[in-house]
Amino acid sequence: MASQVNGSNVVFEEGIANFSNSLYSKLDRTGNEFISPYSITSALLLLMLGTGKTTKNQMKSVIFEYAEPDDIDQGYKRLNDELLTRTTKGVSISIANRLFARKGLNLLNTFSTRASTYYGSDVELLDFVTEAEKSRLTINDWISKNTNNIIKDMIPKGVVGANTLVVLVNAIYFKGTWKKEFNKNDTSQRNFFVKANEQKLVNMMYGEFDAKSGEDLSLDCKILQLPYQGNQISMVFVLPNSGDGLSELESKLTVNTFKTLLSSLKTQETIIRIPKFTMTSEYDLKPVCTALGITEIFDDKLADFSEMFKSDATSVRVTDARHKAFIEVNEEGSEAAAATTLNLALASARIPDPQPFEFVADHPFLFVIQDDETGTPLFIGRYAKP
Repeated sequence: MASQVNGSNVVFEEGIANFSNSLYSKLDRTGNEFISPYSITSALLLLMLGTGKTTKNQMKSVIFEYAEPDDIDQGYKRLNDELLTRTTKGVSISIANRLFARKGLNLLNTFSTRASTYYGSDVELLDFVTEAEKSRLTINDWISKNTNNIIKDMIPKGVVGANTLVVLVNAIYFKGTWKKEFNKNDTSQRNFFVKANEQKLVNMMYGEFDAKSGEDLSLDCKILQLPYQGNQISMVFVLPNSGDGLSELESKLTVNTFKTLLSSLKTQETIIRIPKFTMTSEYDLKPVCTALGITEIFDDKLADFSEMFKSDATSVRVTDARHKAFIEVNEEGSEAAAATTLNLALASARIPDPQPFEFVADHPFLFVIQDDETGTPLFIGRYAKP
């Protein structure tokens, strides 16, 4: 973890980790879930750059609930720049932000400059009025291109049109090869217990090698941390000991308890069984943001985007907020991608035993792909139903 030294970005990084946990906590969490909290946060911070007064204060107080960094935009740039250095042999990560604005719209130069400087976001002008469908396809093509063609058809027909002023987009893509790959020949069909009385056959990967693993008695769970090549990003699996204990475990997990779990792990011989899986999730972010307390951006009477537009833009609100994410986990590693769009329009997360430690994920579990140096969760999900 980053240490608290002069010039450290730790306040920002911890704020992002806490908000990531808050985002995940507001999901339905009855079946499979998968999000990129980093993608959602990136889009919200870029949006916040254009807000003023009470709207900005509300967003700041929710995203940075415990401590506010001295310079949020600089904090984002520092963290984002650091994450982009993780690309190495066997690991690829890309993060992109973009502003698509209506032709003729007067975006404030201060906003456009800061969006470019701190968020790497260029402004692309589109004709939402007379070429709405072409504009929609342009945005979707950009998202597809920046997620290695994984996130497609992000914005459906009818979402952008004559009232659309700006579409803010974040796209994140990650592909990582395990430091220690699983042998495909050892993958076999085994039962996964969805519930005590419901089981399904899954392709279960198998490995027996030294890995960071352990058990936490207070949270009644087992933990496994598998690094990708380069040892900077890892996938953490948290498995309740009880077959139906995932929801209770999730309710107890905080950023601090998660850090404690990881710090308690020991490198030990571990028998590992994890299902191969792919998962695609789509979310309407409006109820998620509203549940967290971010409400003004959706209200045309209260929303203040005075730091984005010249004073003639009134009755502007976020009319559509959506998130789409995909992950594949297999013997070689993991591939994950996500995109977040926010449309602004006119109103209308032990000591080794003599015997190998066993981590058998044959019932619902939580997983996190995180940057180990900063503790930033890039993706969070739960696997509950094959």
